[in-house]
Amino acid sequence: MSHTKLQTVNSFAENKLLPVANKISRQRHLLAIRDSFLTVLPVTLLGGVASILSSPPVGSKPIQATNLFNKFLLAWSGFANHYSSVLSWLYAVTLGSYALYICIGIAYYLAKSYKMEPFIPTLTSLVCFIIITAVPGELSFDKKEILINYFDGKGLFTGMLTALIAVELFRFLKNKKVGYIKMPDTVPPALTASFEALAPVIITIGAFFLANSIIVNITGNPIPKAVLSVMAPAIKSADNVFVVFIITALTQFLWFFGIHDAAIGTVVGPIRDHNLAMNASAAMAHQSLPYIFTTPFWVYFVVIGGSGATFGLVLMLMKSKSKQLKTVGKLSFLPSLFGINEPVLFGVPLVLNPLFFIPFILAESLNAVISFLLMQFGIIGKTYIMGGWNLFSPIGAFISTMDWKALVLVIALIVMDTLIYLPFFKVYEKKLIKEEEKEL
Repeated sequence: MSHTKLQTVNSFAENKLLPVANKISRQRHLLAIRDSFLTVLPVTLLGGVASILSSPPVGSKPIQATNLFNKFLLAWSGFANHYSSVLSWLYAVTLGSYALYICIGIAYYLAKSYKMEPFIPTLTSLVCFIIITAVPGELSFDKKEILINYFDGKGLFTGMLTALIAVELFRFLKNKKVGYIKMPDTVPPALTASFEALAPVIITIGAFFLANSIIVNITGNPIPKAVLSVMAPAIKSADNVFVVFIITALTQFLWFFGIHDAAIGTVVGPIRDHNLAMNASAAMAHQSLPYIFTTPFWVYFVVIGGSGATFGLVLMLMKSKSKQLKTVGKLSFLPSLFGINEPVLFGVPLVLNPLFFIPFILAESLNAVISFLLMQFGIIGKTYIMGGWNLFSPIGAFISTMDWKALVLVIALIVMDTLIYLPFFKVYEKKLIKEEEKEL
């Protein structure tokens, strides 16, 4: 890309794209959604552990304890069978209740963004969520039982909408002082807050109860099922190799001009997490996994070493003959192991550096396409476990799929990314070496 063209594109990005991206990334509802997904990670990680323990990589054919590895697999299989009910329950109350915790998180962060005391609106949102996910006919007052069929990925979008609507309705009623009850100053603050929120809470919960009753009676389906049917086209279209390629390339295009991927991630992230939750539920039920485009797919197979798939580049930087690049490489190696590559983005730099425009977009996009197609054709297992955002990609790829071929794939992708960056790196290294020699 020539300098003149770069200036034109840069001007367009700064004047048109950057204001929109910044506005999206600062939007309070999207921020609440983002922060909620980040916060519940420890709980979902525990659910991932339960899913791993309950799914030993043992096929339908019996294996013999002929070596240490087979003995380990047999012991693992025996453990999973013996404690299957315990592991299923642990999964059910962690990753199996993903939608419930996301609802709580969004309500909490949204209430805080409005400078409200978050407990009561969060509790109100929780009650509203339970009302619309407790399907009529599945609630037994004699046995005091409730099925949590829609607490997992199937109810994720319902949980998100419930939290957003409930908090906004509660806030509107409270600001308008609907049913406001003035208490004496001697009354404890907690009790005062309860009475002030009494009418907003009752009206908000009542509105959800009424809406749920009407929709169930008219359609015969619970609200979560209706929401899923509405969201199905968007979810299905996102789980497509061409859409994934466009998302990846657009994300990197924005990153090249210093626009953080949060502008796209806050929109696409919930779809990835929904797909992960659905895959995890399918794995626990020993069913085929329905989705490819998940959060671990993105973290472990696409952005290897950070945005731009720069881990291979970091390895070259560490051996560079340029003092500047070698220093950046040494400083970047450890963070890159955990998917953090800001030192590379701004130290090389890659951002706004026309020489690296092509590999910066191409490497990550090819990672996405190759990984997607290999999973689509069943060569590599699909992801159903999130081991943590900052796991080294080859390890994370194996844990997320429990498929050793995934580890090999990511190593091969690192080699490919290195080769993509290599000619551009050599040209840039040669340029910097000449500049450094002049300064001596």
